[in-house]
Amino acid sequence: MRVHHVPYRAMAEIFSEIVSITVNKDNLHTLFSDSVDKAVIPPVKVNKIIYYDEQHISVDGISKFRLTLLDDKSNRPIADEIHSQMDRDTIKKFIAIATNLDPDESIFIVTDHLQIYQGILEEIFGSNLIHQLCLTHLSMLIVKEFPKKSTFEQEYTKYKLLNIFYNRNVELRYLMRMVKKEIAIKQSDEEGYKLWLKKEMKLFRNFVHSLELKRRREKKTLEQRPYKQAKRIFNTLMREKDSFGVNIQNRLDLIEKRWDNLTAFYFVDGAPATNNKLENYYSKTLKKDHKKQFRTDGGIERHLKLHEMKGAGMIDRCKNTLLDKFLMFLPFLNPG
Repeated sequence: MRVHHVPYRAMAEIFSEIVSITVNKDNLHTLFSDSVDKAVIPPVKVNKIIYYDEQHISVDGISKFRLTLLDDKSNRPIADEIHSQMDRDTIKKFIAIATNLDPDESIFIVTDHLQIYQGILEEIFGSNLIHQLCLTHLSMLIVKEFPKKSTFEQEYTKYKLLNIFYNRNVELRYLMRMVKKEIAIKQSDEEGYKLWLKKEMKLFRNFVHSLELKRRREKKTLEQRPYKQAKRIFNTLMREKDSFGVNIQNRLDLIEKRWDNLTAFYFVDGAPATNNKLENYYSKTLKKDHKKQFRTDGGIERHLKLHEMKGAGMIDRCKNTLLDKFLMFLPFLNPG
């Protein structure tokens, strides 16, 4: 019941109905806390591919940081801890202790784009490190370079950057037509342009959303470009760099500087390009509306440990239902 966020008060009422004895919610809380604290979770053998990320949380109004290392093979956390700060030393100590790898083994780690990660990981793993920067986070950073209320020309430039690693040809063809219309309308009807832009941009957003829904129905994801194709598209953008704004030029320079870290997944069999698996783990174990409900470090730590126990197979559906147990006490029924 705690896995499904049932309150202790409700649990007490349920148990009272079952055993006909008044059950105190505080007693249930104590029993639950003790059982979780005493539980020993089997350790995760560190796989070659792991994910690292942080989650900002609040405990009784105080900012805390959840540091997590997730194993790709088992989908289980190698380590999942709450810390009061997220400085360089804290991150380095957390990763070094949690992984504890053989110095001769290579390791593939996916992170977001925080610049301190590269130095920290190189200090821990040295030449054994293969560091992949999450392509989903790259897309988010690209989107942030553009205003929310953009023109079709700006939107076209945005999708040209998003098109480097993922196939966005359909959106680009749509936008190319709209850019031509935008130029013509600006010249002929400057006063009506804003209304036209608002209406047509809404239609474009709906078009993009329809593509997303279609992929979901078909259980597909955005098509990943092959390495040579991605490299060719990026080189074309670099040749056009001077035609873009300063912020876009800086973004392209940063992509060029970190190209090896953005494309490491191409050269390791079965390696991921994104940190999505860890983001999904976060959403399952601590949803946004639960991030501020904890009053103590112990409460959130037990909550996370409970999910680790579930992932380790320590909490599963009952093979025998409560009704099955009650039927054991009934006399044999007359077949007639």
